[in-house]
Amino acid sequence: MKEEQLKELFSRASDLLQQELGGSKPTVAAWGLMNAGKSYLLNMLTDHIQTECFRTRDVRETAELKQFETEQYIFLDTPGLDANQEDDFVAHQGAAKADIVLFVHQPQGELEKIEIDFLRALKTSFGEYAEQNIILILSKMDSEDVAKINAIEKRMLEQCQQELDFLPRCFQISGVRFHNGIQKNQDGLVRASHMQKLKAHLDTLKVDSYAIKVTRQRQALDEMVVEIEKAEQTILQTKIAIEKELARDFVPFNRAIATLGEALNNTANDYHSFY
Repeated sequence: MKEEQLKELFSRASDLLQQELGGSKPTVAAWGLMNAGKSYLLNMLTDHIQTECFRTRDVRETAELKQFETEQYIFLDTPGLDANQEDDFVAHQGAAKADIVLFVHQPQGELEKIEIDFLRALKTSFGEYAEQNIILILSKMDSEDVAKINAIEKRMLEQCQQELDFLPRCFQISGVRFHNGIQKNQDGLVRASHMQKLKAHLDTLKVDSYAIKVTRQRQALDEMVVEIEKAEQTILQTKIAIEKELARDFVPFNRAIATLGEALNNTANDYHSFY
């Protein structure tokens, strides 16, 4: 392991230990692949109908966490996962701060392998709170017919149960319907968006922010200890390998010195016998 990697590892450990566990408001983070609809979802959840709080442009911007605080929650937007290493790092930072994660998936089909991998790590970090506090969002439900959306949701939940051994809640959401319903004052569109159902579900969650943060911090620190132990083992193995290599390199030198010493002793003995 390189020196830079070790420094980064210890820096992460330090950040974890210094992380604040207080705060009365739960943090809700939107997480998912690029263009899944995370920012649009958060704009609707925070009633930013006319003007955006969370930018929804498709072009990639500087990787950063963006948040908006309401009376009940702190909503956190994260960069799209699997775009690049920098974005993934910031996205994981955001998820680490969250008490509730909205995992957003657009309806192109079942969960991709990379999404399952991200969900697996997320589920592990939430421990006993995973099933309640990780919520699947099937976004852009208006882009496909009802039968296909239902089939995708069914498959997503099957994947979670079969591959991750947990069964989170899943909501089919249409931000466009909600937006248009509010703009045109059409309650039918608002209801059809299912946004109010998601809001109501968030309100029913009895989130113990402190307990969740403690659980997630403990899990993260346990994983960090394993990483540090692996790093120590790697360094030890490297040290042993270098010592063996040096020992092999010095074998001819040691032999030459021994031969030289023997020759000097013989010369000295010959000299003494001559006199």
